[in-house]
Amino acid sequence: MTILAITWALMGPFSSATDVYSSLYILELGGGPLEVGIVAMSGMIVLAFSRLIGGYLTDSLGRKRIIVPMTIVYGLAYILYAIAPDWTWVLLGSIVTSIALMYQPAIQAIVADTLPPNMRGRGLTAARTPSQIVSLAGPPMATIMVSMMGLVSAMRLLYLVTAIVTVIAGGLRLLLIETYAGGAGMGLRRALKEYAASLKLLRGDLGKLILVTSSTRSLYRMSFPFVQIYAVKWLGVSKEFWGIISTFMSIESTFTTLLSGFLTDKIGRNVVMALGYASGSMGLGMLALAPKNDPLYVLISMLVTVAFASRPAALALIADLTERDVRGKINAISGLLEGNLSGTLSAVGGIFYDLYAPLTFGIASILLIPLVAVTLRILPQGLIGKTGEEG
Repeated sequence: MTILAITWALMGPFSSATDVYSSLYILELGGGPLEVGIVAMSGMIVLAFSRLIGGYLTDSLGRKRIIVPMTIVYGLAYILYAIAPDWTWVLLGSIVTSIALMYQPAIQAIVADTLPPNMRGRGLTAARTPSQIVSLAGPPMATIMVSMMGLVSAMRLLYLVTAIVTVIAGGLRLLLIETYAGGAGMGLRRALKEYAASLKLLRGDLGKLILVTSSTRSLYRMSFPFVQIYAVKWLGVSKEFWGIISTFMSIESTFTTLLSGFLTDKIGRNVVMALGYASGSMGLGMLALAPKNDPLYVLISMLVTVAFASRPAALALIADLTERDVRGKINAISGLLEGNLSGTLSAVGGIFYDLYAPLTFGIASILLIPLVAVTLRILPQGLIGKTGEEG
């Protein structure tokens, strides 16, 4: 976990910096809201299937042998963003990075392998905290650079630096300690057989959890790629003030993630997840109703959106419900559903935005409401108050 924490902290500031203006960068390269949706859709759908490969390799070869080379490929792919002459190169970069991110199931598995059930919420949060703290520098860094250099030049430089530090992080991950040696043998027939066996595990709480988390994250994917475009182009917020909004969101997210990680192990995974979805629904609803030329209102609505973090609780609960030898494949199956839903809704969000921009955020807000109730009613609290390794 220490090596992961160090590499997350190394990559964090530059990743958060590029996120501030990533959609506006596509607009500057000749795309529009629909093209932003297409980039998001393509990346998520490719990621959904690359996770299947990564999940199988994670449980067959081990965690580390997937994480290290794919992190390096992931970093190199950012060069495509840095040198992009038009938005189609960003689309290509999104596809290549999504292929490289086949290592995500391995990351989730190695974290779950390492942490005992009663510490998963706090442990994951603690490992992420250094990254979140140093990532606070990202939004103001991006804002200053855009103000001084212009959006395109600043983003090219930020993507280039992101590529360099990510490749370095991949090298550092050679120091990771393997937590699972892998199964015996590989092959397409074996992979299909093992995935078919893993699907049987989705009949109970695990299947319900994956359906809920995939649905909620897909609704976020439907709306969040368009927030910065909406704020700057529709509501009249300046690029510089949008950077300030992003900075305040990063600060709040750091503290709310810490709080959510603590509460996850105390009051239950499902309760914390529901709080996160409720705050997201309220914030997106406020954004859909935002008046023009009122940047303070936009700031408040975005702070409401990130008032609670659901991710630590969701990751802890999926670890609670999954045995060590199938964690890679279960994470991949979850990613397959989430990626295809997210990709589809990203494109739908672009269509709604072209029709009438506030629709993108209003519809997402409304659809999140029943998922709050479903999370509380059908998902378990998780292994709070227990010790030891399950299984």
